[in-house]
Amino acid sequence: MRILLINPKRVGRGQASVRYMNATPLALPILKALTPGDIEVRIVDENHSPIPYDEQWDLVGITVMMHVSPSAILIAKMFRSRGIKVAFGGFYPTLNYADVREHVDSVIAGEAEHVWPEVLSDLRLHQLKPYYKAEQLIDLKDIPFIKKEIFSEKDEFYHIETTRGCPYNCDFCAVTNFYGAKFRHRPIDHVVRQIRELKGKAFFFVDDNIMGEPAYARELFRAMIPLKIKWSGQFSLNHAANHEVMSLAAESGCQFLFTGIESLSQDNLQAVDKKWAKSEKFADWIRMTHDVGIGVYGSFMFGFEGDDKDVFQRTLDFCEDNEIELALFSALFPMWGSKLYQQLQAEGRIFETDVTRFNGQYSTFHPKNMTSEELDTGLRWLWNTFYSKPSIKKRLSSLMQNRPPGKDENGLPNTTEVLMGLNIAFKVAVEDF
Repeated sequence: MRILLINPKRVGRGQASVRYMNATPLALPILKALTPGDIEVRIVDENHSPIPYDEQWDLVGITVMMHVSPSAILIAKMFRSRGIKVAFGGFYPTLNYADVREHVDSVIAGEAEHVWPEVLSDLRLHQLKPYYKAEQLIDLKDIPFIKKEIFSEKDEFYHIETTRGCPYNCDFCAVTNFYGAKFRHRPIDHVVRQIRELKGKAFFFVDDNIMGEPAYARELFRAMIPLKIKWSGQFSLNHAANHEVMSLAAESGCQFLFTGIESLSQDNLQAVDKKWAKSEKFADWIRMTHDVGIGVYGSFMFGFEGDDKDVFQRTLDFCEDNEIELALFSALFPMWGSKLYQQLQAEGRIFETDVTRFNGQYSTFHPKNMTSEELDTGLRWLWNTFYSKPSIKKRLSSLMQNRPPGKDENGLPNTTEVLMGLNIAFKVAVEDF
């Protein structure tokens, strides 16, 4: 049998066109690693390679996020017109089965590891079911080890994971609905073995909060120090106050961490149930992160109930004053399955029907204290101003003075070189914003 696994091309402006941001999702290599050797599996990431429509496949599996769902449906239509079975998996079909089921032969909801063997068995018997969902979440010790050759040579870094789940359940997010409210851990020796088998590139840990349980993170980072790798990941900014864990992260090769700051207004954070985040401590937490030599990649969203037209200038001032090296600016958007979506839908404020625009780069509902046009205009201004030459120089000046760009003792780019390179790449990308 032959199976094709597809990651549809990412759509949107700004970072969507930065190649570094478009590594193949980890779910597809995991499925390939779980597939018996007598079945041929090819992974195609449309961000890097064309889809082989002219070849014969027994099954085409497509991982689907909300904003790529129209293109995923079109891809499915192309293959199904030739009698080829198509299955969807990922966040969007899991949380929106009713809208996608007519476009595919099967939906694999939630985590696929437990049901993938059943899918393959049914496929062999030509008895593919319309819906698969595991009865329980996977124990991460059962995640397979991925061979280096499974990843695309075009990826700039490897995705890897150590935990799944998030207890915070913020109103705008659907991660808890998909992965559960409790942290699950992959055994540290498994993580170390996986890194050793893939060593040779940088790594990005896809965990929603790699420091969510500090005791686990502490031991993980200690185990990673001898590996001499470079990595980045995601964390909640409040963990910056744990100096021991942050220092170990830096010593283990962490170059920068993505963190959802979301809003500088405590009222906004309270309103979306992100009560644990304390806006008055953001500057201190950023300084603590910088003090151990780790860069900050901050994520900010706009369109909260308390936001007005001045929020964009305030955010730029905050980023420059605190020398935030990288930033992602998004329009707050109601993700399917989130509490925010249910609220805005009930209030009749969602006006956008084109789901390709539910990617954070366009307004999709009517904000309270500015128009949707003002939100779009402010977002474009902020992207272009933050990644302008004057702002890059201001934000990275201390970093450049203290640690000039260059290579480390293993020939890998140091933190300054990586962050400078990403700023330049984003500057080019946002010129068509």
